[in-house]
Amino acid sequence: MAKKKYQKRNSTARQVRTAVIVVAVIVAVWWFIGHAKELGFKRVESGAPASNVDVEALMEVNAPEGLRQQIVAYEGYTASFNADLRIPNYVVYELTRFETQGAEQRHDKFMCDTDVEGCPTTDDYKGSGYDRGHMAPAADMKWSKKAMQESFFLTNICPQNHSLNSGGWKRLEEKVRLWADRDSAVIVVSGPIVQGHINRLESGVAVPTGFFKVLLAPFATPKRAIAFIYKNEGGQKVIERQAVSVDEVEALTGFDFFSSLPDDEENEIEKTCDYYEWNN
Repeated sequence: MAKKKYQKRNSTARQVRTAVIVVAVIVAVWWFIGHAKELGFKRVESGAPASNVDVEALMEVNAPEGLRQQIVAYEGYTASFNADLRIPNYVVYELTRFETQGAEQRHDKFMCDTDVEGCPTTDDYKGSGYDRGHMAPAADMKWSKKAMQESFFLTNICPQNHSLNSGGWKRLEEKVRLWADRDSAVIVVSGPIVQGHINRLESGVAVPTGFFKVLLAPFATPKRAIAFIYKNEGGQKVIERQAVSVDEVEALTGFDFFSSLPDDEENEIEKTCDYYEWNN
């Protein structure tokens, strides 16, 4: 009888050890998936085709000669910051299906990046009448606590009309997340449009006349791109009315997007503006 009891206890102990190991493995796998990007690994999204697409190369933006910029790499996006204007020239990032499903809570604490020359402080926006408008939206950074916090650096912010920030621009951001989920990933480039006489806040922060957002679906077959231009004012809630080709944004800003693509492919997708293709 004693031997049977010993065998039963031994069997129970093995089962407990096995259960602990299984739980530990599951936790480790989920932790790795959630931190893969910050560790330098590339995630292969469920539903994404096997591909040798060089996403990092596609996120390179060629700026016009003479444009002042400091390139700052954060957890979830890269910013080109202009110390003369005290706003970003643009921000760029890849938004994946996995990242759209993040659960991190909104940080809501704007911060000056003291390592970046000309970066505003929160006081520079006080009483301005403008929202502190995200170029890389906080809702795209819910996959990481650090990415969420860093989206509130003022290197990612422009003075933005409140009605635009909470209306048409927000609707576009929500649509981009749907497209990223559908296509497994979308490359996003967003930034201000500064033309003619530059209006500034009392603090010297430039007020854009408008904003652009350029998108590329690198894993779609075939690849496709589209862009959007918004004036820095209210209204503009119908997304398709703001749709333009990538070529139009390049002509307006002087930036060159997606130059790592073969010339014929780049020329074809950048001249096209087919909102309904994106929306189907």
